[in-house]
Amino acid sequence: MSRTPVIIAIAGLSLLTFTTIVSAEDKTPPAELTKDMVLIPAGEFTLGLSKDEVPAISDALGAMPKYFDCCTPSRKINLPAFYIDKYEVTNEQYKKFLDATNHTPPEPWGGNNFPAGKAKHPVVNITWEDASAYAKWAGKRLPTEAEWEKAARGTDGRYFPWGNKFEKSAANTDESGKGTTTAAGSYEAGKSPYGVYDMAGNVWEWTADYYLPYPGNTYADEFYGKERYVLRGGSFADLNYDALTFIRSKFTPQTDDDNVGFRCAY
Repeated sequence: MSRTPVIIAIAGLSLLTFTTIVSAEDKTPPAELTKDMVLIPAGEFTLGLSKDEVPAISDALGAMPKYFDCCTPSRKINLPAFYIDKYEVTNEQYKKFLDATNHTPPEPWGGNNFPAGKAKHPVVNITWEDASAYAKWAGKRLPTEAEWEKAARGTDGRYFPWGNKFEKSAANTDESGKGTTTAAGSYEAGKSPYGVYDMAGNVWEWTADYYLPYPGNTYADEFYGKERYVLRGGSFADLNYDALTFIRSKFTPQTDDDNVGFRCAY
C-alpha cells in the first residue's frame, strides 16, 4: 500500500491536502482481513457544514453557533472506494494485539487483561499512537477524516448516521444516561447508510488526519496545526451535538481518555 496526497481545490480558496491510501496493485483484499469491514463505494459526498446551516442546527440541539466554526464551510469531495470496520475495535480484539506484540496495555487494564464483562465493548484509553500500532499490526490503517465522515453520513448530507433528527434511542450519548460504553453494535437503529455501527456516540474515534482548517475556513482556532489529530463521533459522555456526522474534536497523539477508541480502514 502507498500513500498518495489528494489535493482538493475550491475555486478562489486555498488548497487542502487529504492523505488517502491507494493500493499498489488493483486486487481484491484478503477475505479474512475484510470479513468484519464494510465497503464504502467510490463517489462524491458532502463533507462539513455550510454556514447557512449553522443557526438551525444550533437552535435544534442547544449548542452555541461557535461550536460549529471548525466544521465550515462544506464542500463536495470525491473519494475512491475503501473499507472501514463495521464496529469499533473491541477489548477482546485489542488483547490479541497485546498478546502478540507486548505493546503497553491501556492504563485501566490489569496487565493484558481487560475489565471483566467488557470483551465486546470498544477498547478505551487509547492514544493515537496505540491505535496506529494496532492498525498496522492488523494489516489495516486509521481512516482519513473524509473517509470517516462519508462512512457515517452517506451521500445525502445527513446530520446523524440515521437521519437529520437526533434520536436518543439510536446512540450511546450522554442523553442515554448509561455513563459508560456499551457493546459494539448495540444500536441497530443508529447504524449509518452503509451499515456501520456506533459512528454516533459510544467512544470518540481517532482518524489519520491532523486538525487543520478546511479551505475557506475563517475561524482562528489556536489548536489548528500538526500537533493534534482529529477524532470523530462523540461518546457516551458527550451531548447530542458531538454525535453529529461532521463534528470534529482533536487531541495530541499521546492523549488517552476513557471515552476514546478507534476503528480501522483499508
